Amino acid sequence: MSKDKIPKTGIDEKDLFEYMENSMHSDIDWRSGKTFGAVYYPGEEYSKVISKAYVRFMHENAFDPQLFSSILSMENEVVEQTASLFSHEKDSLFGNVTSGGTESIFLSILSARNWAKNNKGIDKPEVILSSSAHPAFLKAMHFLNVKPVVIPTKKDFSFDLESFEKAINANTILLIGSAPNYPTGMMDPIESLSKLAVDNELLLHVDACIGGFLLAYLKKIGKDIPLFDFKLSGVTSLSVDLHKYAYAPKGSSVLLYRKEELRKEQFSVYPNWEGGIYGSTTFLGTKPGGIVASTWMALNHIGEDGFVKLTHKTMDATKVISDYIQKSKDLNLIGNPIMSLLAFNSEKHDIYHIADLLSEKGWYIGRLQNPPGIHLVVSQIHADGAAENFIADLQSVLKSLSSSEIKNKIFKTTDALAVNALKKAGYNSIKKTILGKTKSNKKSKKRLIYDLKSDLNLEESDDLFRSILSNLY
Repeated sequence: MSKDKIPKTGIDEKDLFEYMENSMHSDIDWRSGKTFGAVYYPGEEYSKVISKAYVRFMHENAFDPQLFSSILSMENEVVEQTASLFSHEKDSLFGNVTSGGTESIFLSILSARNWAKNNKGIDKPEVILSSSAHPAFLKAMHFLNVKPVVIPTKKDFSFDLESFEKAINANTILLIGSAPNYPTGMMDPIESLSKLAVDNELLLHVDACIGGFLLAYLKKIGKDIPLFDFKLSGVTSLSVDLHKYAYAPKGSSVLLYRKEELRKEQFSVYPNWEGGIYGSTTFLGTKPGGIVASTWMALNHIGEDGFVKLTHKTMDATKVISDYIQKSKDLNLIGNPIMSLLAFNSEKHDIYHIADLLSEKGWYIGRLQNPPGIHLVVSQIHADGAAENFIADLQSVLKSLSSSEIKNKIFKTTDALAVNALKKAGYNSIKKTILGKTKSNKKSKKRLIYDLKSDLNLEESDDLFRSILSNLY
């Protein structure tokens, strides 16, 4: 089968599905719970029903509400049902379904920028955020010509509120808080940020994309969760992904606003276009009807009781892993995570080497930098034995390292020599090694990147990672 041209004659579906199945052999085995992040799966029963809703509306376009009022109705219900989790019942919030957290974040920056210009006359807008905030904010500000003011976290990785407050000036338009942040799973002090926003007449966006839905249900089952939503008067917008812990298909997030006048600032309207009057409420034009329908189905088919059960399963699995890490003499939990995102490192062993060995055993895990660490996003799929399997493999890896400390030191020394040689050779050699097709220095390419990146200047780092993306796609 030709891979670079559309076939002249259509290929039989059996052959195509066989080809697809074969191409998946190198994919991660997420159904066995070996993926921490990237995939959020509610289970086979729920998934079948949700996918039916997607297929039923896969050809409908949610862009024009006059054509498909059913999709408009479902989107409005998704927004209202989501809003009910983050506000008092009497509150009326405004929002839209977006394609994901990045679009929600982009629109939150766009609306803040436009509102500040139209209402305060600010032409050189600045947004204050913590270094632990998601890079989607930096991406949005780059496109929108908004200056990011990044406040480093403290030595214990907690939020630096004092420095945050000192950074406020006449050009500040928006404060950003994470609930929780992605790297360590720690909550930003949203209540304090709310007071800052009110006292300084600023907007405050809460990024609850990854954890907001789960936090809402943790609160419902009696967990002590600090306020982070519209129950705080200073919160003016909030984003929450439904394709994470609401288990909707990929491409589903909700952006909520306290006031309609702020939401209107994200709209695009071109009444004089030759093709007719054009307007869109979000960044996208065409919006897949299947996403809206399947998101609506996820919320209404799983229901309150279902989400409570999934929340318990998620936190049970998280406890298994967290308890082991905290009892281990080899590992240290990073920060003070509030839910199912956690990170750990090791003072005794090379944490990236541990990550490499776990990857060899088939686990997909995140790697942190500043500090180096392993990052896990736990969900309900890890509750049926996967958490215990992970601990068993982690124990095996640690045992293999601890039983041969001398060998481990030799490994580190050899690697250090190889890495230092590359550093001395210069950026072009580093780039050639990382982008090359052959393995080098008995280390994974990912490991090499982490070892060498700190020695590159900003221009070199930018070029290297653009080249990596170009090679991948």
